[in-house]
Amino acid sequence: MNIFFKLRRFDWIIPLVIIILIATGLSIQYSLSLGAGEAPPSTFTRQAIFVGFGLVLFFLFSSINFRALKAYAPFLYIFIILVLVGVLFFGKVFRDVKGWFSIGPFNIQLVELAKIILVISLASFWAKYRQRFISIWRVISSFLIVLLPLFLVILQPDLGSGLLLVGLWLAMFLLASRQIKHVVLVGLTIILILIVSWFFVLEDYQKDRVLTYLNPHRDPLGAGWQVTQAVVAVGSGKFLGRGLGLGPQSQLKFLPAAKTDFVFAALGEELGFLGCFLVLGGFFILFYRMLRVARMVEDDFGVILALGITSLFFIQVVVNIGMNLGILPITGIPLPLISYGGSSLLVSLISLGILESIYIHRRTV
Repeated sequence: MNIFFKLRRFDWIIPLVIIILIATGLSIQYSLSLGAGEAPPSTFTRQAIFVGFGLVLFFLFSSINFRALKAYAPFLYIFIILVLVGVLFFGKVFRDVKGWFSIGPFNIQLVELAKIILVISLASFWAKYRQRFISIWRVISSFLIVLLPLFLVILQPDLGSGLLLVGLWLAMFLLASRQIKHVVLVGLTIILILIVSWFFVLEDYQKDRVLTYLNPHRDPLGAGWQVTQAVVAVGSGKFLGRGLGLGPQSQLKFLPAAKTDFVFAALGEELGFLGCFLVLGGFFILFYRMLRVARMVEDDFGVILALGITSLFFIQVVVNIGMNLGILPITGIPLPLISYGGSSLLVSLISLGILESIYIHRRTV
C-alpha cells in the first residue's frame, strides 16, 4: 500500500481539527510572548518548531500499521522504565519536579512519553482477555503494569501526572471489562486509597490544593491565588474577549502559568466565550471522531488502543479545563495541543497519528 493510497484513506476531519486547535494555541502563545521580554528563541518560536516536528510525526505514525505496536509493547515498556529511572539521576528540575531531560535549548518531559507507552502496553494486555472472563488477578496484573512507572513518576515528585496514569489505567480497565462488579470494586478501592493517601501520603501543600479546591476563598492570596485569578480571567473575557495581547490578568502576570497549566483561562480572557467555544467544539469533534474510529476497527487491540488514546485526551482536557474554571483541583496537567510544551505536543500528535493509523488499517484483511 503506497503513501498516496493511505492518504486517500485518511479521516481528514481529524487533522483539520488538529490544525485548528494548534493554530488557536499558537495564537495565545504568541500573544503571551509579546510582553514577556524573552530571550530568543521565544516560547512561541519553540512551540512553532515543535509543531513542525509534531506534524511530521503525526503523518509518519499514521502511515505505520498500528498492529506492529503490539509486538513492540514489551520493549517500549522496558524503555520507558529505564528512562524514568535515568531522569531521577540525570534529569533537570523545573517547578520542583525532576522529570526533564535537556537537549540543547529544548526540555523533554519523560512522563508525557510514558502516557502513550502505557496506553499501548495496557491495550496489548487487555486485548488478550477482552472476550474472556476477567478475574480479579487479571485486574491486579493490569495495575502492576502501571505501578512501577507510577512509583517512578511520584518520586520526581509529580503527583498530578501520577494520578493521571491511575485514571488512564482505570478508564482502560473499565472499557475492557464492562462488568458492573468491577466498577463497584474499583470504586471502593479508590475511596480506600483516598482515605489512606490523605493521612499517610499527601504533603501539606497537596492537602492545601484539595482544601483550596473545596473553598478557593479560604486563602485567596496564597493557595487560592491561582484558582481565583483563573476564574477572574475567564469571566473578564465576556463574549468576544479583550483581544490578543490585551488581557490584563495574563499580560500583567496576575495569572500564573498562563502559557501552560492556565492557558485556557488566558484564552478565555483574550478570545472570550467565542474562543472557548471554538476550542471546546474542536475537542468535541475530535472525541466524536476518536470514538468513531474505535467502533470501526475490527480487532480487539485496535479497539482498546483507540479507546485508550481517547481516554488519555479526555482526561487531560477535562482536568485542565476543570481546574481553569475552579471546579477541579490544580494538578499541572496540560491542555493537549494548546498548552505550551513540546513534550506534550509531540506525544499528543504521535497519539493522534496512531489513531489515524487505526482508521486507515482498521480492517484485518
